[in-house]
Amino acid sequence: MMRRFTHTMKILTASLTAGVLLLGSGCAAKSGGSAANADSITVAVPTLATSYDYDSPNQFSNENFTVNSQTQANLFRHPYEKSAKYPSYSEMNFSKFEPVLADPDNPYKISDDGLTYTFKLRKGVLSQAGNPLTAEDVRWSFERKAAGASGALTQLKPYLTDVKQISVVDDQHVAFHFNKNDAGNIILYFLSMKDGRIYDKKELLKHATADDPWAFKWSNTHSGWGFGPYTVDSVTPDQQMVLKANPNYVLGEPKIKTVTFQVTANSGTRAQMLKAGNVQVAESLTPSDSQSLESSDSIVAPTVENPIEFSDLVTVSTQAPFDNKLVRQAFRYAIPYDQIIKDVYKGRGTESHGWLSPRIKGINADPVYSYNPTKAKALLTEAGKSDVTVTLHVSTAVQDLIDSALMIKSYAKDAGFNINVQQDSPADLATGRTNKTFQAFLVKNRSQIQAPIFTFTAFFYPVPTDPNNTSAFKPENLDEYNSLVDKARQVKDPFSAEAATYWNQLQHIVVDDASNLPMLYMQPSQAYSKKLTGATYRFDNTMDYSMLSFSK
Repeated sequence: MMRRFTHTMKILTASLTAGVLLLGSGCAAKSGGSAANADSITVAVPTLATSYDYDSPNQFSNENFTVNSQTQANLFRHPYEKSAKYPSYSEMNFSKFEPVLADPDNPYKISDDGLTYTFKLRKGVLSQAGNPLTAEDVRWSFERKAAGASGALTQLKPYLTDVKQISVVDDQHVAFHFNKNDAGNIILYFLSMKDGRIYDKKELLKHATADDPWAFKWSNTHSGWGFGPYTVDSVTPDQQMVLKANPNYVLGEPKIKTVTFQVTANSGTRAQMLKAGNVQVAESLTPSDSQSLESSDSIVAPTVENPIEFSDLVTVSTQAPFDNKLVRQAFRYAIPYDQIIKDVYKGRGTESHGWLSPRIKGINADPVYSYNPTKAKALLTEAGKSDVTVTLHVSTAVQDLIDSALMIKSYAKDAGFNINVQQDSPADLATGRTNKTFQAFLVKNRSQIQAPIFTFTAFFYPVPTDPNNTSAFKPENLDEYNSLVDKARQVKDPFSAEAATYWNQLQHIVVDDASNLPMLYMQPSQAYSKKLTGATYRFDNTMDYSMLSFSK
């Protein structure tokens, strides 16, 4: 027996800059203009994407996320809701879902035992290559993810341990057979974010080889194999990339037919180009440049009530001196949070409330740590230490984090810490972060699945060797931690007061451990012309260009 899922599913909300030649559906470079027509825009960006395929190596950068989000599509997405503050702006509602490739009237059913979800696909959906969407595309996409470099299916632990648990019912229906009956805590989130994107199997297999059976090498630098709103039309290395609208897009061909990404390395120059009207959107602005645009009559530099992107301060618990919890806690009291928000982020930042967003009712949203050098020194004394020397790693490509690290260095002296700030290339930082060879590092981060169960089983999966567990977190009482996770999973309504008690207890364990915590939360880094409407705030800090149009 299958029962239709008839109510809106409410799931808790929380969580490379080298220019290379990437070929789109066309290979010739185009010059492109900076002035917009009624159906084209130009976007100032710091660099171009280095990969089109999230399942290929070297995919982790905002530019790669942007191209992937605009060329691919999912079974579901979080719906956009109008901002009360900005008429031209919308925010994703991270607790709701709407069908994209899934059937809009009967998107899925759940078996009576809660273990099987059967998804129904829209009829008549065509890929960018003109191939019809089938259930086999969905099944094969997940098989490909399992073979790829992103580790996408690890997000579904412990619900799905083998892609054989995904089966084709018929051309329009695909079934997911889960190990646990509480997959509702995460499955729609997963199917709505970057790991859940669906590919055109027929088009990709045309480019597969014996050495590359999944066409990873080809898809890394070619577009036209997805169901998203745009394809990559052309690239001029280190200068510009042109996206063209997909006339087959399931939600309708975008009103903006051409999006030109124009490389402008300096944030201040990008801001000035936007003010002058030479571009219509500026990406990756520094907080000071965003602040400078806030008073403009022609520009929107939006803010949101509870941003989800944060500066992630990680102390690796397997590296001395942070193998001692008291030292980790002391370091948290050595951070000048308010001063960084004021001086580095120019007020475009908010205090850290831990990993769970105040968007969730019942979650304790008080700041988790504050600057207190006296308390920091007392904790170091209790740990039998003084004048602790630490190397704090940060990327050379992220100026606000460099500025934050230098401010930490200055203020932490009074708390008993001698900080060496090590600026690494993005590649070197990524390697040390993954391999857990640093004492401490500072990066930008976000929980792209805004579900607490994801936070406590991915970022804090209590196995120190897990790649997502970058701090090597391992709770002092592992049985208690796992018990709380299991109890939280069994609560049918994760927004309920009952669920919130478990989320708060788990958050308390993570805050007390002090190995990995958001230092502060940051406002959006994009700004856009008031001539545009439909700009969006998304889980991946990218703009959905398919939603844009010029104001009438």
